[in-house]
Amino acid sequence: MRGTLMPVVFGMSVIALGSSAVPATAQKRPSDPAPGALVDIGGHKLHIRCVGPANRSPIVILEAGGGAFSSAWSDVQDLLAPRMRNCAYDRAGSGWSEAGPAPRTMRQEAFELHALLEAAKVSGPFILVGHSIGSLLARLYAEQYGHDVVGVVLVDPTHESDVLGSLRYGGWVRLREKATGRAIPAPRREGKATMQDNPEDDYLAEELQGIYLSRKANPEPLGNRPLIVLAAGRRPAPPGTADELWSQLRVEKDGQRIDLARLSRNSKFILDLSSGHQIPSENPKLVARAVEEVVEAVSKGISLAP
Repeated sequence: MRGTLMPVVFGMSVIALGSSAVPATAQKRPSDPAPGALVDIGGHKLHIRCVGPANRSPIVILEAGGGAFSSAWSDVQDLLAPRMRNCAYDRAGSGWSEAGPAPRTMRQEAFELHALLEAAKVSGPFILVGHSIGSLLARLYAEQYGHDVVGVVLVDPTHESDVLGSLRYGGWVRLREKATGRAIPAPRREGKATMQDNPEDDYLAEELQGIYLSRKANPEPLGNRPLIVLAAGRRPAPPGTADELWSQLRVEKDGQRIDLARLSRNSKFILDLSSGHQIPSENPKLVARAVEEVVEAVSKGISLAP
């Protein structure tokens, strides 16, 4: 997926790169040694860092937001490590991971995460934790490899019907409505890797529309699996966005975050009034508590407390 998005959700400027909405302040590729392991998944290597007791189950898998690396989860990983095994990784072409085959679709990235966990011998069951656009990847992974997923935490997640600021389309746009019906290429392990933008490789609109249609057919795809949705309470208007327009968009976006709690019949919604979009770094204790609550619900077979 390639494309260019303008100032968007919660005051970020983003560029669609791979399946990642990349903030304008995206981290530079690190020059220091990888803190975790580089694992060959067939054609390229991905970086994964797992900490915590090796014999604990379920294992927490942390999916970063657009433009962020595995290091964005460092504080959350440190908080969880004494009690549970947790792993953060870098998508292809990001962080310490090598570039992977194009096009960089979300389905390709979910496929590569599954291949990475298999190659690294990280076995389920899993609790998936996705931030921002990483929440869409977590949902796709649960859809495709659901037998391994027993619980989910979505951190200020991107909604499939989000209105995004797009340079390509000249302003704010509900991106899924720009889908043209193109078939999304099947994931693959090998192929030509590229870091260059190519509009023909941009399938984000089609993928968002696919998620939208899938959810219309199955409104509660997570069934009764425990789900906690954390939403940012501080959302300043992006630069250059009129207050009246942002007021309308914010109402919609607030409702969309609440709507995502309906992905499961066993869910909980939490509004974090103290944090902006970067909840994993602004309030890592809240994220860790949410993960622990989902793990407890899974382990005891109980419903989440209201």
